[in-house]
Amino acid sequence: MTDTTFDEIYSSHYLYVRKFLLRLCKGNEHMADDLTQETFFQAYISIHRFEGNSRVETWLCSIAQNVFLVSVRKEKKHRRIKEIQMTDENAGYIMQEGHYLEHDVMLVLKQLPQLTAKVLTYRLFHNTPYAEISKLLGVSESSAKVIYHRGRIKLKEILEKEYGYEI
Repeated sequence: MTDTTFDEIYSSHYLYVRKFLLRLCKGNEHMADDLTQETFFQAYISIHRFEGNSRVETWLCSIAQNVFLVSVRKEKKHRRIKEIQMTDENAGYIMQEGHYLEHDVMLVLKQLPQLTAKVLTYRLFHNTPYAEISKLLGVSESSAKVIYHRGRIKLKEILEKEYGYEI
């Protein structure tokens, strides 16, 4: 395709692609604008692969969706956690940048053995003392401490490896 043809594609489909991305970005206009530009850049450099088997809008929205997903992954990888307070004194507080951490911690807890998940939940979200955890779960206090510390290490590993947190 010639540059003129691409210019025509850009001018006739820009608003359609931007609206599509605006929905994906949940109304974040700045992000939608950036991703729209990236979408058309990607379309420009790959226009030679467009075979015309689908509508141009479909092709562009496919590129836009991929650009959006790459952006979300990059954001997640680069997001830094200021601090995750998992010390004995402050076990009930999880401080973070962004709003994803608590949700991601809950997803990781579902992957862990049930006993480990319960101990971590009691300590991290409720700041429950080990003595009380031992009574609630029917384990010794020292076992609760060991389970917590091993679980915390596993939680940190999974958050770093699978979710891109830098802890």
